[in-house]
Amino acid sequence: MKIKNSLGISTAFILSSMSLGVFAGNVTVNFNTQYQEIDGFGGMNAPGWINDLTSAQATKAFGTGNGEMGLSIMRMRIDPDSNQWNKQVPIAQIAYSYGAKLLATPWTPPAYMKDNNSLKNGGKLKTEHYWGYTNHLMDFTSYMAGKSAPIYALSLQNEPDWHPDYESCDWSGADFVAYLNDQGWRLDPALKIVAPESLRFNTAYSDPILNNNVANSYVDIIGGHLYGATPKNYPLALQKGKKLWMTEHYTNTEDANNWNEAINVGLEIHQSMVANYSAYIWWYIRRSYGLLTEDGNVSKRGYIMSQFSKFVRPGYVRIAATETPESNVYVTAYKNSSGKLVIVVVNKTNSHKQLNFTLRNGTVSSMTKYSTSASMNMDYRGNYSVSNNQFTAYADPWAVQTFVSN
Repeated sequence: MKIKNSLGISTAFILSSMSLGVFAGNVTVNFNTQYQEIDGFGGMNAPGWINDLTSAQATKAFGTGNGEMGLSIMRMRIDPDSNQWNKQVPIAQIAYSYGAKLLATPWTPPAYMKDNNSLKNGGKLKTEHYWGYTNHLMDFTSYMAGKSAPIYALSLQNEPDWHPDYESCDWSGADFVAYLNDQGWRLDPALKIVAPESLRFNTAYSDPILNNNVANSYVDIIGGHLYGATPKNYPLALQKGKKLWMTEHYTNTEDANNWNEAINVGLEIHQSMVANYSAYIWWYIRRSYGLLTEDGNVSKRGYIMSQFSKFVRPGYVRIAATETPESNVYVTAYKNSSGKLVIVVVNKTNSHKQLNFTLRNGTVSSMTKYSTSASMNMDYRGNYSVSNNQFTAYADPWAVQTFVSN
């Protein structure tokens, strides 16, 4: 019989590890060294392109109860046809009722405003329609506010550097500057303005905005996607006082429960946090590769997102932690204003890893562990007492786990 201790690991395993000379990794968490404020974690809902979420699925996505993911951002499309805006309302209302921030993104202006007179295949917004385009964006935000689903953040354009044969529009960095210089004063100052949402978080599209005093003054968030890119820090944006949001990514493995692919989502979220991103937003919430699968069940990718989204809530701040205490073991830490501590560990090895945690400039009494792996879905994995600001815990193999202070 194997007896489980408070670490959630069998005594036989610990004795075996000691006899094999398993080395421990040391993690120092410093409450006083603060980085970015976290705005949230989320996904996209796109009625009109795919079937809308059901109310039950929306609750599963944005609720924080058992079996719910706790997403705190919902991204939506601004349809170029205002007659279709009503489709966005029901799920946006539910997401907002759970406290989620609503991000609205246009894929294209109305066709008549573009030089190719088409919703598709890129084309540019004509300068003579800058005023009308601002009306279009403000009308959408006013409409949603009137439906009790107010927009928190407004993007100016999705993927300006990509012109596929579906809704799209080409913008250069200079185009964003020209538009903002002309129209920025008309954008509702209560909104967080997002730009440029480039395909690969290409700073060639955002540097011109940041380096222009007028344009820079109207943008709050530098958004970007991670297709063919990895998260990296953006010092210029941070110097200018902007937040960084990763507003879209997905990997194309159709099976959202493929564990090898799923754990890489955990690593990418970790990398995004270390790169000082304040938000991480997946593509479709419900899809074969989504956070929910088509049957409405939480996927492995969804449970991994939950290891962050359910515990690292909006307003938390990332604090210093030893990022790689061992090869292929990755750590980030967060706190809220009352000193609650959350530590997320991604273990991409095939063995349990002993981690010795030391807390500096802050204290908690105990930590509770939850873990997701190929065989676990946000499973409770025991409590850890903290003594003299130290505790020892084991990271489960090939898993993402979250330690939450009590």
